[in-house]
Amino acid sequence: MVSIKAMFRLILCTLVIGMVATVEGQSPPLLLQIVTERLRAGVEKDYGRIEGELRDACRRLGAPNRYLALVSINPPTEVWWLNMYDSQAAVARVAEAYSTNTTLLTALRELSAKKHGMTEPPLDRMTKFRSDLSSADPWRIGELQYTVVRELHTPAKSVGAVFQSPDGRAFVLIAASDRDNAEQQAERLGEGARIFEVQPKWSLPQETWVSLNPRLWSP
Repeated sequence: MVSIKAMFRLILCTLVIGMVATVEGQSPPLLLQIVTERLRAGVEKDYGRIEGELRDACRRLGAPNRYLALVSINPPTEVWWLNMYDSQAAVARVAEAYSTNTTLLTALRELSAKKHGMTEPPLDRMTKFRSDLSSADPWRIGELQYTVVRELHTPAKSVGAVFQSPDGRAFVLIAASDRDNAEQQAERLGEGARIFEVQPKWSLPQETWVSLNPRLWSP
């Protein structure tokens, strides 16, 4: 018969192994779409309201993808939108799903039109993960509150996850749990690293992010 102490140790060991597997099991996406918007001065409140309405429309009308909104903590204020895909086929499936959901498309167009003049022209880049240049740090973007980003003119080996865009530029991302940790990660990434904070009210989160950090993603 197994003793109570032995059972407790077994349960504890199982929980610890499960936690480690959860952290280590998060792999960077093969493709990362990065859309950046630089806000003009004084529009933050109205911009935020519209983005909240866009998120609500996506949730209500069945948007086929999940996305993450990141906001720079220092000026100039930039919003980075991250869409993560496991394959080019997944990108095609999402595009097809949007094209057939006319109700959603109409709502998104009408709401997006309200942002006219609030931002500089957005930049849209589809980047590819470079495992050969990336470190073994677990991919926890979307799970943790902060993301630290460094842009490179050319791809180079770095801590964090390195993604390369078609124009040859590279983006290095690594997650951080709090502001102090974000500052530490910025030092690791090097000169030019910037800190962004997750904006839950504008994001449509993956279930994994919510389950791993319900405090961040609670309404």
